[in-house]
Amino acid sequence: TGEALKRCRPRKIAVERDPGDRRLAADYGDYLAGKHALTRNEIEQVGFRLAKELGHKEVYGVDADGDFPYARLADFAKARERSAEFEAIAGGWEKMVKAQNVFLASHTILETLLLVNSDERVAEDMQGYYRLVRFGEPWNWAGADLLADWFRRNARIYSNVLTLAQGPGDRVLVLFGSGHLGWLRCDFAQDPSIRLRKLAEFAN
Repeated sequence: TGEALKRCRPRKIAVERDPGDRRLAADYGDYLAGKHALTRNEIEQVGFRLAKELGHKEVYGVDADGDFPYARLADFAKARERSAEFEAIAGGWEKMVKAQNVFLASHTILETLLLVNSDERVAEDMQGYYRLVRFGEPWNWAGADLLADWFRRNARIYSNVLTLAQGPGDRVLVLFGSGHLGWLRCDFAQDPSIRLRKLAEFAN
């Protein structure tokens, strides 16, 4: 995994923590000094390890907090006696995660990351989000509002990454939970000043 990510030659590594997160800076500094044992989180297992191997002095937080009114959506579905339909969508994500864990048990981490980052998986994930828009009605757009809030959070993350990138030729590796992937890909793909690169390009 590390070798594939090194091939993109990132100058900065952006992770799912808030900008200026002091804990992130302290933990990475302690890791460089040999005083911090890595947790199981991908920020440390992938981000810290790779940053150290590349000689980076910092790892950068680019997350943005935001609302995710999931309970409102569940309440809407229950009130309209559509809970089974709603739970089927949520269950689809749960099945996806379980299948991913089964896949990981017999494949490498890189193979699993390639699966999660594949165009097919990203499309499947995005379709799940958009199915939630069906749960709403005029003046109570529960599903659409959840989608809009999630889009806004990822647009803010995208803005934070742009702030981090300094000028033409800068290369930023973004490490985030897979639920963000489709949204962030969309954001970066629409920007003519950005060249979006995917993991599969560096895996061979």
